[in-house]
Amino acid sequence: MANDKICIFCGEKLGLFGSTHISCAGTYQPCCKNCSKEIEPLSEIEQCRRALQSGLAVSPEKLEERIRFMETVPDSRLACLRCGGPMKFLSVRLLDSSPAFDGILSTSFPVLPAFCEKCGRYEFFEPSTVRADAKLAWLIRHDTGE
Repeated sequence: MANDKICIFCGEKLGLFGSTHISCAGTYQPCCKNCSKEIEPLSEIEQCRRALQSGLAVSPEKLEERIRFMETVPDSRLACLRCGGPMKFLSVRLLDSSPAFDGILSTSFPVLPAFCEKCGRYEFFEPSTVRADAKLAWLIRHDTGE
């Protein structure tokens, strides 16, 4: 029957109340609650790999494309200008550029800080410009937990 769904991880038939879903590469994959508890803590790339292992995944081509994308992302990490070490992103902060710190008359603007774990150097970026690059946007989400 068309309404009979199965867990893409273990192959178990899903009932009305015993099912949930996991989002892998932007596609909802039906799964049982037991598999959901096991799969949710895993990284996105590992979730996609496990979904493909069973051969039951919805839109496997999207999952394979996402895996290839995530495997190339570490090569896109920015390098420190001082020592060449990898830069790690932090959450967006507001930078105050005026001498008035009262908050009403002060002028502030958002910056996206990144720091080098090797030498401690910080660099600041304009958030929307950096997020326009898909690989850097993924690194920002990964580093900041967004």
